[in-house]
Amino acid sequence: MKTDKINDTYYGGFEGEPEIRLIYTNSDESYVLKIWNGYFETLLGCLIQIESVQSNILSEYDAHEGWYEESPWEVKNIRETLHLFDSFDIKNLTEEEAKSLTNILPVLPGLKDNIIILLQKAINRNGNVFIEYD
Repeated sequence: MKTDKINDTYYGGFEGEPEIRLIYTNSDESYVLKIWNGYFETLLGCLIQIESVQSNILSEYDAHEGWYEESPWEVKNIRETLHLFDSFDIKNLTEEEAKSLTNILPVLPGLKDNIIILLQKAINRNGNVFIEYD
């Protein structure tokens, strides 16, 4: 029997707003990380400042393709995506960027850590990762 776990920590209080679901799944379990789109897009926007847009997830975000057009959208290169999120550090933001994100900035490190945990589970347990946009 498949076990399903849902973490809505990053969506609570934003009900009715656009929602992103990162989903890890394999034959035994699935784990869903529900995220307010504002948090997710802010994190990706910060990553674009420090990483190449050639990354599969960043190129999809930048072009508004992938999960924006096709949901669920499968993350093909989970290791690359893990490395991408692992590279995020709020210390790399300029002072101006940090000021513009005053209300969101404190949430980003925890969100990043939860995304990394999900991606690492998929790698360790030979699972798949999908992004759903609602």
